[in-house]
Parts: sequence; structure tokens; C-alpha cells
Amino acid sequence: MNHKRSISRTSCNVVIILLCVMQGCTLSVPQADSVIGFVKSVTPFEPEVSTEGPAVWLASVGEQGAILNPYKTSGLIVFANADGDAIAFDGWTLRSITGFGFSSPLAISGKDGSRTFSNHQVEFSTTCDGWVLNELTWTQSCGNGPGRIQLNEVGDIEQISMFLGSGLGLVTLRVAK
Repeated sequence: MNHKRSISRTSCNVVIILLCVMQGCTLSVPQADSVIGFVKSVTPFEPEVSTEGPAVWLASVGEQGAILNPYKTSGLIVFANADGDAIAFDGWTLRSITGFGFSSPLAISGKDGSRTFSNHQVEFSTTCDGWVLNELTWTQSCGNGPGRIQLNEVGDIEQISMFLGSGLGLVTLRVAK
């Protein structure tokens, strides 16, 4: 019996000593910090003025439609859903499209001047003029069709449209009201 009491008392003393020593320690797990940082970077985008949740966006690419949620990541706003549909936007130009019936992602490079569209099936280029603001609408003339960014009265984007060309159709994103 004394032996069990001695082990129990020793274990209790070890725990007390560890607690006293650990009070001044900070545990850091770099992997957890990285995961937390990543999760924060892709959390839904919330407007600065509104206390409501993030807006839902209605998207169409050619004949395919989807409901998407906006996320901020790597300097882009990515509109995405759980079905694998996603559109990346840099503030002026759509940068990539995934899902929407494409068998592989469509990458879009260039802003003013030459713009290139490419995936595993197709690659083509067009030329685009600079963006022009007329009241609440930014427009851009391109060889494959116009681009348009529609703003509301406070300057927030309400609709984005861009022609893909080469028979791929028109991309439209708009805030659901």
C-alpha cells in the first residue's frame, strides 16, 4: 500500500513541477499556424461596409450556370462552389475558369494589349484596348468581344462580363439580389 501511495505522490509532484515550469512556456506549432493562415486567406469575402454575410453571385459561362461564393486568396477574388465551378478575378480581368463544362481549367493571361486563353484543348489570343469608365460602367474593347464591369452607386462591383471567344461563349458574374 505504501508503495502505491509513493508512486501516486511522485506522479502528483511531477505534474505540479511540470505545470509550474510550463507556465512561462509558449507552445508553437508552425504547421497549425500555416493552416490557420491559409484558412483565413480563403474565408468568404465580406464587404467592408456591410454587416451581412458575403454576397452570393450568379455565374454563367456559355450555356452553363452556377451559384458561387466569393473568396479572397493570393490577390484574387475566387468565385467558387462545392461542385467544382470556379472563376478567378483580379479586379479587372478574369484569370481562370474551372468547371462549367470545361474538361480542364481555362487560363487567361494579359490585361491591356494581348490576352491569351489556354487549356489542354485550345489556345488563342486576342487584343484588348485599355479600360474606359463611363458613369458607373467600365468597358474594354477586345477582338473577341467587349468586357464590362458594372458598379453600383457606392462603387462596388455588381456585374462582370467578358467574352471568351473561339466559340467558348460569354462569362457573366452578377450579385444575386
